[in-house]
Amino acid sequence: MEGLRGGGPLAWVEQWLPELYLVVAGLIVGLLCFVTPPFFTPDEPHQAARAISLTHGVLRTWMGSREFGAEIDENALGVMDQVDQVRMNWERGAGFFLDRHWGPLAGARARAQMQGQADIRWDGRRTFAPFPNTAVYPPFFYLPAMLGWRVGEAAGWTIFASLRLARLLTGLCAVLLGWGALRLWAGPRWILLAYLLLPSALFLEASCAQDACLLGVAGLMAAMLSRPLAARRELTLGELWGLAAALAVAATARAPYLAMAPVLFLPGVAAERSGSRRWVGPVIAAGLVAGVWSAWQGIVRPVGLDTADRADPELQAQFLREHMLRAAWAVARGTAEAGIDFVRRGLYVVGWNDLLAPRWMAVMVGVCIAAVIAAGRGSPMRGWRGKGLLALCVAAPLLGVSLAEYVIWTPPGFYTVYGVQPRYWLPVMPLALLMVSGRRRGGWLGAVGGAGLAVTACTLPWVVARVFYGEGLWR
Repeated sequence: MEGLRGGGPLAWVEQWLPELYLVVAGLIVGLLCFVTPPFFTPDEPHQAARAISLTHGVLRTWMGSREFGAEIDENALGVMDQVDQVRMNWERGAGFFLDRHWGPLAGARARAQMQGQADIRWDGRRTFAPFPNTAVYPPFFYLPAMLGWRVGEAAGWTIFASLRLARLLTGLCAVLLGWGALRLWAGPRWILLAYLLLPSALFLEASCAQDACLLGVAGLMAAMLSRPLAARRELTLGELWGLAAALAVAATARAPYLAMAPVLFLPGVAAERSGSRRWVGPVIAAGLVAGVWSAWQGIVRPVGLDTADRADPELQAQFLREHMLRAAWAVARGTAEAGIDFVRRGLYVVGWNDLLAPRWMAVMVGVCIAAVIAAGRGSPMRGWRGKGLLALCVAAPLLGVSLAEYVIWTPPGFYTVYGVQPRYWLPVMPLALLMVSGRRRGGWLGAVGGAGLAVTACTLPWVVARVFYGEGLWR
């Protein structure tokens, strides 16, 4: 590995960086599973309902009175609804997210409402629960949460205790995936650590949502690519099918990520060797990824898509056909605004993408990431073809996310895009880091940036306690 050439303490730290990450991230995520209020991570009630329904064999949901969902335990649904009411009551009076200094549980009334749900256990009777925005998600990334929910229900625990177990198992799986990605990474590991230690990523990992493991798989995909790129060779058979499997589960989890599939051809393009036989494996693998994606889309097509109240997908699709240039400009503008938003609050944000850490912490995260990027490089690609293909694999899913949100979440004919959340961009970040080509190879600047990120990440439990409860971590 480039980052381990030479001796000294820096080489030792980088050699054991995956294990150090495992300890630090494991402790932070484990603590967050208990500090973060139940069902207060992004879409957690709907994510939980989807996971619980999957434990009872419900692969495809059905239409209730107005929305798609499935049957889950009556008490579990009641607890989720009560907690969601606490959150929504606070949000209605909270104002713009940049003005939010106190979380929803800072008041005695809200805490009493939450405490009233703490002792409620599984009931055994099932009732229909709507969860339209997660109804189309596949089971792959829910497997750890499904185990936690199933154990909690079988043991008769409280709903809150079952949620914590689902969070812990999901967080453990996500951190282990990150550890594996760091172990595989062929180059200065500090640059991948910049992604894995993002406070916003760690907060998502302490949930029962599919986003948690999706982030780890995204890091694993970039790590699998880094090895052949560093050696200027093509993918081995094992690497090819491992990468294809990771792409398939990521694409079924969120459809626009299918646009990352051309990375299967990236090592062959970057190696700049002749011969047509080298494309046979990537073509077959890409076809299988597209086949898995298409099969899942066929399964969930009757479910449809969750849309905003002001959106109309049919009218928006008509607008796209009739005004292609205006629509393309709106999608491009929305993507650019989403990029600004990602830098502005996507690196250190908690809650439902709206509760911010103190500004100096967010600035510190940005400075540390800049230091890591300036110190290292993601891959040693030199040819314009490889760099161009990698840039396409980064830009295409981001534009795909914007296009999807333009259709399902934006008023018809609007000049920009609504609904693009920073967490949709996070799984593309490891690929973007492969584009980094700093002049140095690791070095003390990367180590200082990585250490600064670790220190800042350790503030996350305190920040969560502060923004949700208005108090310090100990209280």
